[in-house]
Amino acid sequence: MSRLRWTLYAVAAAAGLLGASAGAGASGFALREFSASGQGNAFAGATAAAEDISTMAFNPAGLTRHPGESFAGAATLIVPRAEFMPSGATTILGGAIGGGNGGGDAAPDTVVPALFYARQLSSDWFAGASVTAPYGLVTDYDHGWVGRYHALKSDIRSINFNPVVAYKVTPHLSVAGGVQIAYTRGIMSNAIDFGTLDAVSFAGAFGGTPAGSDGTSTAEGDDLALGFNLGLLMEVRPGTRIGLAYRSKLHNRLDGATSFNNGTVGEAIAAATGAFVQTGMQTEINLPETASVGIYHEVTDRLAIMAEAAWTAWSRLRELRLTFDNAAQSDNVITSNWEDTWFLAVGATWRANDRWVLRTGIAYDQSPVQDALRTPRVPDEDRIWFSLGASYHISPGASLDIGYTRLFLDDAAIGLSATADPNNAFRGNLSGRFDLSTDILAVQYRMQF
Repeated sequence: MSRLRWTLYAVAAAAGLLGASAGAGASGFALREFSASGQGNAFAGATAAAEDISTMAFNPAGLTRHPGESFAGAATLIVPRAEFMPSGATTILGGAIGGGNGGGDAAPDTVVPALFYARQLSSDWFAGASVTAPYGLVTDYDHGWVGRYHALKSDIRSINFNPVVAYKVTPHLSVAGGVQIAYTRGIMSNAIDFGTLDAVSFAGAFGGTPAGSDGTSTAEGDDLALGFNLGLLMEVRPGTRIGLAYRSKLHNRLDGATSFNNGTVGEAIAAATGAFVQTGMQTEINLPETASVGIYHEVTDRLAIMAEAAWTAWSRLRELRLTFDNAAQSDNVITSNWEDTWFLAVGATWRANDRWVLRTGIAYDQSPVQDALRTPRVPDEDRIWFSLGASYHISPGASLDIGYTRLFLDDAAIGLSATADPNNAFRGNLSGRFDLSTDILAVQYRMQF
C-alpha cells in the first residue's frame, strides 16, 4: 500500500471521527471500541492476543507477530440509552423547577471508525500507525428540561493519531513505543437561572422570576496534545503470551469562546455587571494515563482462553473549571472528584475450522463517578460486559470480523445539592435516576499483503 493511499485513509478516518457523536462504551467517557475481533472477547487478552494489527491500539508490541504489510479498518455502532426519571428539582430558594425529563434518551447513537496500517521493515523491526477515538461522549437534553441549569449539551471528542515502532528483541520478547498526537474538542452548554440570580444577588431589582427567567451559555474549545505509549509482549511458552502496555496522560488546554443568550432579565444583569457577554474561554482536561496487563493461553490448537486487567487514572479529573477572558465573568466550575478505575475481563476463542473463529467474553468495568457528585453531563455507573463475536477468513490474506456487546448498568442516581456544593448554588437541587443500557456492534475488515 503506497504512502499516499495510507494518508488518504487517515484523512478519511479523521473526517469520520469529527463528524460522529460519541457514545458511552467504556466507563467515564473513554472508548475501547477499536477492534471487532477484540470486541468479541470483551477485550479480554487485548494486550496479549495480538490476533491482528488492531492490537496496536492496546499493545503495539503485538505488531511483531504480523509480518509483511497489513491493513485493518473497523466501524463500531454504539447504541446507548440514558433516560432520566426525575424525583425533584428546586432552586436554592426552595421554589420548584419545572420541566420534563430531557426528551427521553439523552445519549445519541453513533458510529466510531478506526483504521490501522502496519509494515515489517526488517526481520526484527516493524512500524505502524492508527487513527482511533479513545475518548468521547455526547449527552443532549431538551432546553426546557428539569435539569437544564446543570446541563443541556455536553460533547467531548478526541481523535488520536498514533505512529508506533516495534522491535523483536528475541524470538519470544518484543517491545514497542509510539507517539500519541491527539486532537480534542469540547462543547458544553446549560441554562442560566437569571431569575434566582436576580433574587439572591440583586433583591429582585431586575424583575426576574426564579426558574422562569432563563438564559443559556455555550462554551466551545479545542486543543492538540502530545503523549506516548509503550508495550511489551512476551511468549513464556508456545501458545502462551503475556502483554504489558502503558499510555501516557494527555494534557489538554482547550481554548475557545463562550457565548450567551440571555433573555430580557439576563440582558439587564449583563448591562449592569459586565458579565454574561461573549468572551474567550479556557479549560484544562487531563485525559488519563492507562496501564494494562493481559494473558493469552492456547489450551488446545482450537481453544484459547484470555484475561485482561486495565487501570485508568481518572482521579486526574478533580473538577472542570472554565475560566474567562472577561474579568467580570466568574469561573464556571463542576466538581467531579473522579476515582481511578479497573477494567477486568475474561474470554475464550474457539477455532471451529479453517474458516470460522468464534469468540465470547465477559468484563467488569468500574465507573470513576462518585454517587454524590454524578451529574447529567456524565450519568455513568459500573457496568458488566457480555460479548459474542466471530471471524470469517475470506481468503488466506483477508478476514471479516464481527463483535457484539451488551452492557448491563445499574440505575444511576442523581442527588445534586445547591447548598452542599457552592458551585451548584444557581443550578439548584436535582434528584432522580437514569435508566442506562448500551448495545455495541462492531465490524472489521483486515487484509495482509
